[in-house]
Amino acid sequence: MSVAAENTERLASIRWSPGEWMGALGDAGTFVPIYLALVALNGLPPARSLALVGAIYVAASLYFRIPIPVQPLKAMAAIAIARGLGMDALAAAGLWMGALLLALAFSRRIEWLARYFTQPIIKGIQLGLGLMLLKTGLQLMAGGPPSVAPSVPPPESEGLWPFISSFWLLVLPQLPLTLGNSIFAVSDVARSYFSGQAQRATPRNFSISLGLANLSIGAMGGMPVCHGSGGLTAHYRFGARTAGSTIIAGGFYLVLAAGRAPQILGSIPAVLLGAMVVYVGLCHAALIRGLSERRLLAWVLGIIGLATGNLTYALGFGLVAEEAYRRMKTWEHC
Repeated sequence: MSVAAENTERLASIRWSPGEWMGALGDAGTFVPIYLALVALNGLPPARSLALVGAIYVAASLYFRIPIPVQPLKAMAAIAIARGLGMDALAAAGLWMGALLLALAFSRRIEWLARYFTQPIIKGIQLGLGLMLLKTGLQLMAGGPPSVAPSVPPPESEGLWPFISSFWLLVLPQLPLTLGNSIFAVSDVARSYFSGQAQRATPRNFSISLGLANLSIGAMGGMPVCHGSGGLTAHYRFGARTAGSTIIAGGFYLVLAAGRAPQILGSIPAVLLGAMVVYVGLCHAALIRGLSERRLLAWVLGIIGLATGNLTYALGFGLVAEEAYRRMKTWEHC
């Protein structure tokens, strides 16, 4: 099939029905609270970051030919919010994550690396970041600033330290969640919902897509993103059946970015922002319910993350504990 014929077929499969418009709103409940918190507390540029998200929504939807979510990297966002990190750290984390995902995609090492990130580790980190968001939301509700108008950015550190520390603080805790949820799980969910339409929805293609997206975001100063499986389910449950739905979502963010986004954000009370962050935190912490084995380890990792404010410590403890568990099981069969 020629390129022109392929493009014609791709565009013909896009619909703009009422269901697609409803589906476009499906993931707003996750996106909006985290975006608002990063704008208010971390100096995220509201218009530029919305424009980047909108462009990625449209580009990913056209390439994959199915509804594709674009969400904040939640562990990264939770840590940045809890520690008050500035845009220098977020931009550096986007560059790190983009380069790492592209390297994994082109070296075909994704499957090899993923075996170390077991379900207890992934669920434990999800629990930890949920608890961190819950704590931050409650603090906002109790005594946060009077509104979520774009804040004065936290002071940026000089030299290479923000670039180096962002890998330790932000990228390492995020990586297992990204591989588990935004590479493998989203590929499986896409095939479940769209079967033959999801031919391009492979782990390698998702890794390349996120690699390019986060490199662009890191270079231009936006919010690092993922294609989360939960976001795909949210769009689908609200009515998304073609790429048209998430193209609409991307277009909405582009229009908002070109309009009065900062002024609109400035009218939202901090207590409402706190309530939204609490809701996202509770939903994320509740993901531990899907774990059927070694739940104690997941709880320990979550508590470590909450107590230290650093999910990298939780990840390190989890990797050591899981390796000890594997060796113990091996000895039992000797």
